[in-house]
Amino acid sequence: MTAVDKLRAACRDSGAMLSVGLEPAPQYLRGGFDANVSGYEAYLRLIIDATVDVAAAYKFNLAFFEAMGSRGMALLERIRDTIPRDTFVIMDAKRGDIGSTAKMYAEALFEHLGADAVTVNPLMGRDSAVPFLEYTDRLTYFLVLTSNPGAADFLLADGLYRKIAAALTFWAEAGNAGFVIGATRGEEIAEVRGLAADVPFLVPGVGAQGGDLERVVKLGARQGSVGDPSVDPGLLFHVTRGVLPDVESTEDVGESIRARALAWRDRLQEVMGHGDTA
Repeated sequence: MTAVDKLRAACRDSGAMLSVGLEPAPQYLRGGFDANVSGYEAYLRLIIDATVDVAAAYKFNLAFFEAMGSRGMALLERIRDTIPRDTFVIMDAKRGDIGSTAKMYAEALFEHLGADAVTVNPLMGRDSAVPFLEYTDRLTYFLVLTSNPGAADFLLADGLYRKIAAALTFWAEAGNAGFVIGATRGEEIAEVRGLAADVPFLVPGVGAQGGDLERVVKLGARQGSVGDPSVDPGLLFHVTRGVLPDVESTEDVGESIRARALAWRDRLQEVMGHGDTA
């Protein structure tokens, strides 16, 4: 089974195209958990327990684990081992280098950490992408059109995102390239879908960043997929803060996380016109 097949099955089984973020960050803690390795571990396990049947994927933000040194990486490995085999795992590292360095990055993420997918910055060109694309049974999400304001500096300037999308579609002969497309973008999403009809999109920015979910589906879903649950829409929506309780909330943390995740699932089903698949 390829990573794309696994992602498709995970979305079908969970009932939604939903990725949940796992980040050991003090600003994300709720309910009195301590900002240390043991506190983060308990909190991340709680998030997984509350969402495991709702999330098609979990995305680990490696920077937060790496910032804690060897203890953080050991934490990452332990949490990774708790993810069920049929759930899609993304290692969000945004690596971008060439030669043996890129090869080692790919080996570390795909082989040591067992990622189904990784994120990569392709701006150094084809030789920065190939070491990841050689893993034809995995998926590499390349940064094409990000949701941050700084995307205007390079990616949006002179339509660079179009050139990246066109090149990556050509390079990934095995169909194992995905694109990171920010939900805060407008008509550009439709342009990229036009260039890459079958490429899976990882879409951050629909939660706290305020991206328009309905518009993204309208512009970025694969042709004919809306309203037909048997057709892969080519979209995976990512939330981190979007499933966490408000800071001042007095609700049970686990119950609140689960309720928010279910609300995301229901909203995604509604937007896609798929109805209740639970």
